Amino acid sequence: MLQPRPAAAGTSVCGNGRLNKLSAKWFLALYACVLCCLAPLRPLWLDEVLQLSDCYHNSLWHTIDRVAHNPGGVPLTYVVQNIFVNALGHPFYAARLLAILWAVGGMASLIWLVRLLGVSSDWLWPALAYALLPISLRYAIEARQYGPALALGVCATALLLWLDQQPGWSRAVVYVFVLTLGIYSHPYICFVTLAHMAWAYRRPAARYVLTACAISVLLFVPWYLFARSYWLEDVTRSSYPSSFAWKTPLMILHELSGGGYWLTGAMLALAVYGYRRSQIPDSGKQLLLLCILVPVPSVLVANTLFRYFFAIRQLLFIVPPLCVLATEGLRAIENRARLVIVIALTIGALVYDVRWFKLN
Repeated sequence: MLQPRPAAAGTSVCGNGRLNKLSAKWFLALYACVLCCLAPLRPLWLDEVLQLSDCYHNSLWHTIDRVAHNPGGVPLTYVVQNIFVNALGHPFYAARLLAILWAVGGMASLIWLVRLLGVSSDWLWPALAYALLPISLRYAIEARQYGPALALGVCATALLLWLDQQPGWSRAVVYVFVLTLGIYSHPYICFVTLAHMAWAYRRPAARYVLTACAISVLLFVPWYLFARSYWLEDVTRSSYPSSFAWKTPLMILHELSGGGYWLTGAMLALAVYGYRRSQIPDSGKQLLLLCILVPVPSVLVANTLFRYFFAIRQLLFIVPPLCVLATEGLRAIENRARLVIVIALTIGALVYDVRWFKLN
């Protein structure tokens, strides 16, 4: 069972527990306000328009039918968007508002995850890193399925720790529910499930976790059986390029952070250092590591089996645990050097954030 680590002198960002809890609420409110201001600065791009065209002024059944014809398409985010956009009436603002709500939910889940890992007084560092990271900011306002999948993936990992702290069927039911929603928002959440199973199989909550993961996957089977023939037909007709090539690792390094090779390289180096030097309990660090390492080869293998192309958005689920370990690495560096690194990374991330909003 994970136990909170004692707060080291000078490491607490927010003082006592009550102030820390209140500050997290204010941080989430500020995050939501910033996203609301930024969202109108970007026009909808083609894939957002296509998803909206399947939802706006369409019945739920028409939307579900259209999703089934998209390779790897799953209905949750489309159904929610259909209801939300048609209820509010303005497709652009309604779709962006829904994306922001998912992003705030994902940020709240990340803060909860950090607290459950035993760094309850230091949630602000990973939250800020995640908020500023260019790839995170991009998908925080994009009106597609990746924001919801990110939010539900982080929430499922936090619920896994919550279940591990007090194993029981009542908590397992909540875990199953969120995990199933995650898979129905993006099928590659299954690979997060694999990481959870690999971490939990020797822990006291193993039977609850393994049962919950099996149930969530089984609950996805009816949709897979319904949509599988449509997926294969579309993939065959479209003749997608190979999912893996010699330059795929370079593409991952270049695009994973949204800030090019140098920002991704810095994140990875800090994450490795954070894994070695962090005061997070070993079980928590192992969970974060598995949530990073398991999805990468799993995505590449799945794309190869289904003859689907690779895109960096398929690996978004590894970004939150990377941010947590990277900020742990920052905390382990001496104060003066840490300040220089934080300033350099913040400026670099903001430059790429601004560049992305200037692109038309």
